[in-house]
Amino acid sequence: MLTLSLFRKQQQVEDLIRLLLKNLEDLALHHREALTAYLDGNLAECEQRAHEVDRLESELDDLQRQIQQLLLREALMPDSRDDVLRLLTKLDRIPGQCRHSLKELLLELPPLPNDFRASLLLLLHKTHSCLRALSATVDSLFSDLRSVPRHAEEVARQESEVDRVEQQLLVRVFRDDSLELARQFQYKAMLQRLGGISDLAEDVADEVLLIATKRMA
Repeated sequence: MLTLSLFRKQQQVEDLIRLLLKNLEDLALHHREALTAYLDGNLAECEQRAHEVDRLESELDDLQRQIQQLLLREALMPDSRDDVLRLLTKLDRIPGQCRHSLKELLLELPPLPNDFRASLLLLLHKTHSCLRALSATVDSLFSDLRSVPRHAEEVARQESEVDRVEQQLLVRVFRDDSLELARQFQYKAMLQRLGGISDLAEDVADEVLLIATKRMA
C-alpha cells in the first residue's frame, strides 16, 4: 500500500508527464506552423517557429530527466516503472524528429512546387492530429485506462492517413519529368522525415496499448 509521501511523489510524476504532453502538443503546433509558413514563403516566421521547436525540445529533455530521476530515486511505480521509462524513451524520439525535419528544411531551402501545397498542408494537418491523439493516448494511461485502445486506434488511423498522403506525393514527385533526379530525391527525403513523425507516434501508442493491456489483465 502506498504511503501518503509515496502517493504524492507518484502524483508528481503523473503531473510531470502531463506537462510533458502539453509541451509536446505545443511543439507539434509550432512544427506545423513553421512548415505552413515555409509553404507560404514566410521564411522569417518559419525560422521563429523552428526556434520555438528547439526551445520546447530542450524543455522536454529536462522534464524527461526529472521524471526518470523521480522514478529511479524514489522507487516509484515498482510494477510499471520499467514500462514507463521505456515509454518515455520512445516518446523522446518524436520532438527530435520534428526538430530534425525543420533543421534540414532550413538548411536546404528547397523550392516546393505550388501544386504540392494542398497535399503537403493535408500531410501536416494529419501529422498534427496524430500527435494530439498520441497525447490523449498517453494521458489516458494514467487517467482512464479503458479509453487507451480508442485513443491508440485514432493514432493508427491518422498515421495511415499520413502514409497515404506521403505515398501520393512521392508518386507525383517521381512522375514529374520536369524535376531533376537530385531534386526528386531531395523531396523524397523531406517527405520521409515528415512521415517518420507519425511512424514514431504509432510506435509509442503501441507501447501504451501494451502497458494498458498488462495493467488490465
